[in-house]
Amino acid sequence: MAGIILESAMVLVPLACAALYIVVTSSALLVVFLLGAAAATLVVLRLRYHYSSGARSDLAIRAKAPAAETTDRPDRESHEFDEIIRDVHQHCDVDGEVVQRSGALLSDAVTPASTQYNAELFGAALSYDHRCFYVCGQPTWVLAADFDYWRLPAAASAAQGPGGPSPEPSSAACAAWRRALLQYKAMGFSAVRIRFHWGHHSPSKGTYDFAGHRDVDRLLSLCEELGVLVIACLGPFIGDDVQGGGYPFWLIQRDHIRLRHLWRSGLKVWDDRFAAAEGEWYDKIIAKLAGHEIVTQTARGRGCVLMVQLENRLGARGALGLPLALHDETRLLARMARERVVRTPLVTNNLSWPDDFSSPSARLWARLEKRLQAYRIIAQPYRTDISGFTVRDVNSAPLDLDAVAQTTRGDNVPMVALELRRPAAAPRGLFCDQIESALSQGLAVLSLPGFFDLGCRGNLASPQCQLSSASCCAAVASDGTLSADARAARLVLHAARALELQLVASDPVGARPWIARACRPAVRGVSVNKLPQGAVRVRRQWECAAAAVQAPYPARKDGEDADGGAQLGIVAYVDGRGLPAGDQQELAFLFTLADAPVLGKCASSFVLTATLGARKRGVFAANVLVGERGRGGPLALVAATKEVYARVALDGDSEAWICAEEALQAGQLFFHGECQVSGHAEVELVDLEHARGQRFSFVTPKPGRGIAVISAGGVSVCVVLVGQDALDTLVVGYGPHSCGHTSGDSDNGGQPPAATVAAWGADGLTADARGSIGILSAGACKGGRVVAIAQGQPRAESGALMPMDELDADVRSAYGEHRFVWPFGVGAGVNAGEDEDGGDSAAVSGLERRTTSWGDLPWKLLPTMADLETMDQINVMSWQRDLGTFAYQASDIGYNGSHVLYRCQLRLRPQHVTSRKIELQLNVRHRCTVWVNGVNMSGHQTLHERAATPGSIAACIEALKNPGAAAGSDRWGGTATYDVTRAMQLSSADADEGALNEVHVLVESCGVGAQADGDNDARTPRGLISAYWHGFNFVGEDHDDTEIHDHEHDRRTQQMRAKWEICGVNVDALSDPYNTSGLPDEAAQAGWTAAVEHPLLGPGWSTRLELSADAGVQWWRWRLPACGGRADSPVHLRIAGEATAHVWVNGALVGKHSPGGGASRVLLRGGLAGQEASAAGDEVKIMLHGWADDSAASAGASGRAIIPVELSLAGGGADAAQTGS
Repeated sequence: MAGIILESAMVLVPLACAALYIVVTSSALLVVFLLGAAAATLVVLRLRYHYSSGARSDLAIRAKAPAAETTDRPDRESHEFDEIIRDVHQHCDVDGEVVQRSGALLSDAVTPASTQYNAELFGAALSYDHRCFYVCGQPTWVLAADFDYWRLPAAASAAQGPGGPSPEPSSAACAAWRRALLQYKAMGFSAVRIRFHWGHHSPSKGTYDFAGHRDVDRLLSLCEELGVLVIACLGPFIGDDVQGGGYPFWLIQRDHIRLRHLWRSGLKVWDDRFAAAEGEWYDKIIAKLAGHEIVTQTARGRGCVLMVQLENRLGARGALGLPLALHDETRLLARMARERVVRTPLVTNNLSWPDDFSSPSARLWARLEKRLQAYRIIAQPYRTDISGFTVRDVNSAPLDLDAVAQTTRGDNVPMVALELRRPAAAPRGLFCDQIESALSQGLAVLSLPGFFDLGCRGNLASPQCQLSSASCCAAVASDGTLSADARAARLVLHAARALELQLVASDPVGARPWIARACRPAVRGVSVNKLPQGAVRVRRQWECAAAAVQAPYPARKDGEDADGGAQLGIVAYVDGRGLPAGDQQELAFLFTLADAPVLGKCASSFVLTATLGARKRGVFAANVLVGERGRGGPLALVAATKEVYARVALDGDSEAWICAEEALQAGQLFFHGECQVSGHAEVELVDLEHARGQRFSFVTPKPGRGIAVISAGGVSVCVVLVGQDALDTLVVGYGPHSCGHTSGDSDNGGQPPAATVAAWGADGLTADARGSIGILSAGACKGGRVVAIAQGQPRAESGALMPMDELDADVRSAYGEHRFVWPFGVGAGVNAGEDEDGGDSAAVSGLERRTTSWGDLPWKLLPTMADLETMDQINVMSWQRDLGTFAYQASDIGYNGSHVLYRCQLRLRPQHVTSRKIELQLNVRHRCTVWVNGVNMSGHQTLHERAATPGSIAACIEALKNPGAAAGSDRWGGTATYDVTRAMQLSSADADEGALNEVHVLVESCGVGAQADGDNDARTPRGLISAYWHGFNFVGEDHDDTEIHDHEHDRRTQQMRAKWEICGVNVDALSDPYNTSGLPDEAAQAGWTAAVEHPLLGPGWSTRLELSADAGVQWWRWRLPACGGRADSPVHLRIAGEATAHVWVNGALVGKHSPGGGASRVLLRGGLAGQEASAAGDEVKIMLHGWADDSAASAGASGRAIIPVELSLAGGGADAAQTGS
């Protein structure tokens, strides 16, 4: 205490003297000093609130006492606006509940120690250090991709069924999830990150649905069955790629609740009501995780949930880089999780590399916070067990281990990148490069968002995501088609998992002193000529018996040199992208050996040569031991410059290594001992004898495919040299963990098991730990056969794969007649039904059409501010106090579908017209189409993508200049004026009443904001914001022409006389609030007529629809019969034309098309995200409407605007888009 007082005096006394001097000498400097002191005080207060908001640890919800009825309101009959006012109260009024807070301060009651993972109790099942996770003592690499089960159109449409709800919706959804997860495993991923979507499970307040395609318990059981680890992201905010960040609409609509505690953009104030709502969600979702955690042992084995993520991207910064998030947010969620018996480690994803680690502002505030915490001015920070982070480009900003450890306060926790994003800029914008760079820098956990395109079901996507077209950047398309980037990434993942034992629990070279001696010849260092030092990253296995990595190494024999160290695996990551473009260059690898008793003090280095593959990178291993029970001990690979993509366990102690042929990637293998080579592949074997009697063997493959068997002492390594077609389709079935599930447990001594099977030859292949292979869909088959490598004949899970009794000539010439080579023929079921272009043939039947009838829709009259009778109504409904504008947004009454329809009816006589032009001025979010008396007047769009960094001054300026922001602050501009004179109708001058004019405005919303990055944009108004008429005046009827009027009053009065009505779908009344176009007649069964003018063309069906712009919203439907081939064969609907389109399959909204963006491909069924074809066929429905724009429409025979729309059906094989290549 004396030290703190002394240090404070050393700071405060000089400041006091300086202040006194300023007061005496200059009043201007006094003002500057006072302003600086005020700013400093505000910063300190803000930091105090950031670390401790004053929230209490206990929250209780009770019903609010009913308010007494007031008698001062005059009695009146039902008002014309009562219905819509009641709807607004239902959605936006303050709930009839109050939250009572009690208990100690969260900052005092919840500490890191109180919510810490209990390693003493559960460490045998799951532990971790700064290198990796250990599952049952086994080092485990967590290579994950995001699996958003709620995105899959297959699950929703399969649960619905073509003729109504499916009798077993959970089974149908489970089948769709299984197909997707098998694709994840085939890509080489060992885990998935599942983001649980609050809004998907809670369509209305107090309602939670976990059945059918929302059955979380069944999804987790499926992951356990398939051996897939899970990172459970509970939210409640799950990302900026979904509407409202994943919050349910009923919560977003209650504007008295501060979402994410945001009071204004960039400013947070704690809200007990929001915290209580979070507790309700955690009660429901954590109950579904019970029994599925990896620390839980059940009859079916261990669970799959490895860790639980709280919130997401909570660490946004405000002005000047000040922290925005409240530590009490994380404290409360961690306390809720532990109280609800979450026993796995808790992880957050609140940091971003490198902004929150090494940027100047982050360092400045970290230094200031540390000093204030030392003086106890602010509370201590709170962090969960593991602090994850987001990495946007690990290539351009390599990770700094010291900076990560210092910021996360975790010297003994692994580096976890829960969002390893693909940078948009080429040439570093590839997933494969990101993965390889992340692994070389020591990431223990990584998850790739956006790697798989799981479809765009319903209205789930946020406005920002719709603009950025995230699906176009996916490595794997929704139909399962792999881009060149995906194929390269799969090879990287396979290579990493083949060397998992050497890679997982590893340290970078230079991190710790090397062991100077080894009991066997072992590599201790690697360098490569022609490459700079930073282009070669070498990692060394960690010697730790407790981590079960010593098992493959032989125990030291009696009399062996006591100073001999264990032989530790080495992996070198080589990045040759900096080499000149052109032909492959041969590189020389210099390997330095550690001292060993068997070598004495002789030569301690050797050189191998290699070329890098097409991706200009490589992963090369050293110090690898194969087998333990051979006559001479294990076969020791000292070093290799040949990439190994899979290691398949064969009989005895032998393995099969899958490598590329020399034309693709040349390299050598260097073994310890005298080896023999057999097989039909051409290789060069050079035996060398060391001065101390030790022998070594250099193995150099020759060009061509084949199998070379390298053996010594009864242990064999079968090097399988394959071509590019095999590498492009290679899948590997990895063995289960030693404490895995009952489906495939095996006692492997605690070391990661080798793969059980590897196969190639067709896209869509899958393989599992049991040695089974299958094929998911009709892919592009290479040569009509599949080749598998396994100890015994793999079981074909799919009827499309048929074992061949004997090797055909092509397989025999390429791979010989080895006992572990198993060929399979691709059955007719795969290729049946495919057209000449490689796609699946599909015909349609029963093509019908109908048009939305405006008059039959359920309209509700809208009030303006002047129509509201009480201040209570005004306060509830108004967000913009202007008598001429609407007094609320569409979300206020639950209209959160993608469309909202408005109608204005007015009667005009010639004396009303005051100008040569009658104009309608509209301000909408985000896109509108206008019809006046059945004539299309075109439309406009108010939407722009934010380019500046969130929270920056540039972002504020951008928001002021560009209305309709997809994310962040939105300026209420963007008004467009329509000249509607030609379409307006006037009665005769002596008519009793004016001619009726009807105006219809169809507003399409891209969704509500995601409430991300400190932006309070989830409640940004949607729909028709304001509407003004110009060119006529109703006021003259009520006043003498000679009377002097208030013209501003006249203008507002005439706006109020033009009454507006609204029509839409209240999503609170739907079981799936994201599965609607917003038009009430979307499910209408009446009014359909046969479209005889569009003949059915049979296979490869296509047609050209002549869409009348004046006809309004038009609907088309047909039945897509089951194809002649496989039920999971992908079928696309290609849409081209300047029209808006929504597509449904069996009642599920599966895709959209917007004008101006080129042709769109909507997956109807099959592939990765689509449902399997049903025996009765599938009903496809499409909604179309557009603008009468000269650039997009042509004049029809009647002179009306016609918008041509091209529709065609195609399969997903060869003609599928290759994205990201």
